Amino acid sequence: MARAAVSLPEELRRMIARHGARRLREIESMLDSALRPCVLVTSARVADRPLRRSAIGRMLRLGTASPRLSLTASKFGGTPYTEAADRPWASDAVFIGQINLSEIDDLPDGVPRRGIFAIDLVGSTDGFRVRWYPSPSEQEDDPGAVVCLGTHEASMQFRAGWTLPEGSAWEDAVPHEDEELREAWNEWAPLGDMREECHRLFGHRSAGLDDHYGFEPPRGRTNDVTEYEMLLRITFDNAAGFSWGTNWTYVLVHRDDLAEGRLERAVVTGANY
Repeated sequence: MARAAVSLPEELRRMIARHGARRLREIESMLDSALRPCVLVTSARVADRPLRRSAIGRMLRLGTASPRLSLTASKFGGTPYTEAADRPWASDAVFIGQINLSEIDDLPDGVPRRGIFAIDLVGSTDGFRVRWYPSPSEQEDDPGAVVCLGTHEASMQFRAGWTLPEGSAWEDAVPHEDEELREAWNEWAPLGDMREECHRLFGHRSAGLDDHYGFEPPRGRTNDVTEYEMLLRITFDNAAGFSWGTNWTYVLVHRDDLAEGRLERAVVTGANY
């Protein structure tokens, strides 16, 4: 994947240079060295009809769609991939989506090249569970009737992208006392390529995680968010038909667990963007 090129706008360079040539060199070096690859995720509705209808829709006998994508496909909604330990499907579980890592060409270094990662709601709108299948098989059984979070089944598309630090890590790069520079710095969007309109795998943590809602760390780990990688950020999804309102959902995995391929130890938190 070709490395992104990031150059400071001339006016912003002049503003930074007021603080000395050394500061300008440091920031330009940071922009190059801090680039981290990510995978941007978009979706496409599989069928015009929804998977389920409202009470009025059922009363009017409006039709629904049956899931079309394969059990192992990356998707929101539809029929989830499961293995024997997950069947029968829990009555209080709501399927959100799953990602088959083997479908992604440009995964960052250190990420498993194979396996299906899935996320569900369980028990309430605040409860999540993650499922990780390192060696999925096309021969697994259909789990039967499953309730999905979204109204429609949607396939996923992946494309490579790049990220820079966000939130406090980005703001701290320029002098705090220069309010004019800080405003111009924060308004500049060097990677403005729909990155905030996509779901995202990996890359730098989103700014919202500076003030996340908390999570229960896996055994032996801390709840210090800086020790975790952002495995997945789920925003809203019009194709699949779901939204978190002003909140986004984040799946985090401790760096040591990621290095060991133990994605089943991922945790979920939320944040206001």
